[in-house]
Amino acid sequence: MIKGAIFDLDGTLFDSMFMWDTIGEIYLRSIGYKPKENLNETFKTMSLYNAACYYKSEYGVTLSVDEIMDGVNRMVEKYYINEVQLKHGVYDFIKHLHNIGVKMCIATATDKYLVEAALERCGIKECFSEIFTCTSVGHSKDEPDIYRKALKHLGTTKDNTLVFEDAIHAIRTAKKDGFNVVAIYDKSEENQAEIKSLCDYYITDYTDMQGFWKFAAPMKTALSIAGSDCSGGAGIQADMKTMTMNGVYAMSAITALTAQNTTGVRAIQESTPDFLKQQLDAVFEDIYPDAVKIGMVSSSELISVIAERLKFYNTKNIVVDPVMVATSGSELMKTDAVQTLAEKLLPIATLVTPNIPEAQVLSGKAIESKEDMLSAAKFIGDTYGCAVLLKGGHSINDANDLLYANGETKWFEGKRINNPNTHGTGCTLSSAIASNLAKGFDLTVSVKRAKDYISDALSAQLDLGQDSGPMMHNFDLQGEYAKEAE
Repeated sequence: MIKGAIFDLDGTLFDSMFMWDTIGEIYLRSIGYKPKENLNETFKTMSLYNAACYYKSEYGVTLSVDEIMDGVNRMVEKYYINEVQLKHGVYDFIKHLHNIGVKMCIATATDKYLVEAALERCGIKECFSEIFTCTSVGHSKDEPDIYRKALKHLGTTKDNTLVFEDAIHAIRTAKKDGFNVVAIYDKSEENQAEIKSLCDYYITDYTDMQGFWKFAAPMKTALSIAGSDCSGGAGIQADMKTMTMNGVYAMSAITALTAQNTTGVRAIQESTPDFLKQQLDAVFEDIYPDAVKIGMVSSSELISVIAERLKFYNTKNIVVDPVMVATSGSELMKTDAVQTLAEKLLPIATLVTPNIPEAQVLSGKAIESKEDMLSAAKFIGDTYGCAVLLKGGHSINDANDLLYANGETKWFEGKRINNPNTHGTGCTLSSAIASNLAKGFDLTVSVKRAKDYISDALSAQLDLGQDSGPMMHNFDLQGEYAKEAE
């Protein structure tokens, strides 16, 4: 998988080489002189200073060398700031790489302030973390220094980084130094046969990259740490269905096996702390999760293991659903575990998603109104340093949830859906939030998308079981493999 990309500017990202090919004649005409034959070819091989001297010696230009250089620079500056255009397909390609997390920077001979102006005007400046110029590096692209500095900045390796270039001399340099090179066709470069023989990939248009397998977005991943529900409506089973339907790869670490169905929990068999640790290590050491949802954890010892391992792996996007009581009314968490959860898990959580009864336990406050919800959410968030989504689905209001994050509150309005089958709603909501955080959505958007998903799952009106049955997690499942036999 490609993790880094180093882009040349002129002829690679921008259709601008013709300007450098013609600037010699254009400038000379602008000051009243007629160019001689092949001036553009002569000018291309010179530095700006040498070109200014050439104007004076060959054409008798009366301006000083500094005045000539300043005049050329003003023409170039105007072009980059106001006119230069991206090559076809560049905008979509660069945005795609940026969205999937490929680190990118620029390596060019053009002045940095001109590069910044052009990238800003074309809407892709924020995609590049740095601009390296031959001037700042101290060498032209006949030497590999500019690519080496760019690589060090990106923090990637030559094996997982591509250099994008159009000029034969730059491609030679990058390849000789061990880089993988994507050659971009530009009409100003005549040595296309040699370029094709040197480069690793050759494209004539950036739309050619759409099917390039190395740039396929890696699937985001999410881990559920929770108990198993053999009836499939809650716990690990609900989490994995939800994560799958929300477009991430779902993994699990099982804290307990439960014997339960829509009528209640019959028995719980916990994992041992060591076995839970082994599960977590197995996941993190191989497929590092982009988000983690924590559900039912019934003992203090298991919570301690989870907190220690998540801190050890520097885990991000942690969503804690403090499952203390099942929808059926069965207690799932021991008393001492509640205190350990509050002390060890909530301080490292991105978000905790208690319902009204759970928030009352965590805050020590009675909740009978919207004002009480505000007070409890603020207390939990300020005490433990995490965001709080306090779910209002227990007769306090019309299924409105309250998000308290960074000292600010936001209500998510909802309407009650006439469906008695709500088994696993808490598991589903928290898993959907974790999935969206894994995909890069911010917290507010992740909550909104998760609420929309759970509303649609309830609206599908699945009716299974003798009591409060499960939702239809796969309400949006379509395609050949979902068809029934005719």
